[in-house]
Amino acid sequence: MYQAVVVDRDYGSVSLENQEYIKEVYKQNGINLRLEHYATPEEIIAGCGDADVILGTGNPPITQSVLESLPNLKAVQRFGIGVNSIDLEAAKKAGVLVLNMPGFCVEELALHATALILNAIRNISYYDRGIRQGEWRKAQGPVPRNPKDLTLGLYGFGGSAKPLYNIFHNGFGTKVITCDPYVSDEVKKTYDVEIVSFEELLLLSDIISIHAPLTPETKKIFNKDAFAKMKPDSMIVNIARGELIDQTDLIQALKDGEIRFAGLDVFEQEPLPKDSPLIMMDQAVLSCHSAFYGDHAQQNQIQLSIDLVNSVLNESSIKQVYIANKGVVSKIRDFKIL
Repeated sequence: MYQAVVVDRDYGSVSLENQEYIKEVYKQNGINLRLEHYATPEEIIAGCGDADVILGTGNPPITQSVLESLPNLKAVQRFGIGVNSIDLEAAKKAGVLVLNMPGFCVEELALHATALILNAIRNISYYDRGIRQGEWRKAQGPVPRNPKDLTLGLYGFGGSAKPLYNIFHNGFGTKVITCDPYVSDEVKKTYDVEIVSFEELLLLSDIISIHAPLTPETKKIFNKDAFAKMKPDSMIVNIARGELIDQTDLIQALKDGEIRFAGLDVFEQEPLPKDSPLIMMDQAVLSCHSAFYGDHAQQNQIQLSIDLVNSVLNESSIKQVYIANKGVVSKIRDFKIL
């Protein structure tokens, strides 16, 4: 029987109930799934010596040492999109497939970004906090603006950006621009969106929503220099990865009035420290890394975790779209990439 291990069962993005369900289905497919929680590479190595597949509900440290120390390991499966905690080059050299789930929650991400934007524009959290504190802040706070008069700037125009474009451009009549050097000609024909440089995105946008992966090039790209170029009444929204924003610089920009609002679902450190200045800021609308959460996304997540691992172990094949370390040659004999 094949051996698989969830190495971060308590991360919180996949319930224990759903993990137990996946475990039962795996058993029917000839796969024994263990639900563990390891905090370090050393713990993963010690606990996964017989593993054919490692599964991560969050961002477990799948380092070079982990990949080199587990000779049976054939695949690492993420229950999401990001793979920044996995050493992709080391996995490629080891012949280990790194699998993720592109597109599984794009509608949810777009809806959550919309909620953060409208919350800030309409002062919802500001009014809510006031009422709970005994204050009747009627018609106070920044004067709300109509989305049809604004420009939405999308940093990245991939899966979650497109439904957000549809909500704002087709729903509210908002002008949409994007900074994304990888937009295909086909996409340009389909969407009425202007492609701009990063500096133009900063200067022209009333709202910037981030939809890009975390890479060495994008890490903390939204920093003090970027905020200084943004409009003083603008807002930034992040449902992607926390480290795309320099959080210290963002806090200072909000304090200094360089930008007006921030809508954040992800942070440099999670959970967000209890002493973070963001918690006390009326200009910040915060949620706890839950933009992916929704009924359809959850169904997709569970089914993909079953289908992808079964495909690798029992069918010796996988679709290219689910491989994060492109160009890998699997250690599985006669393995096919479809």
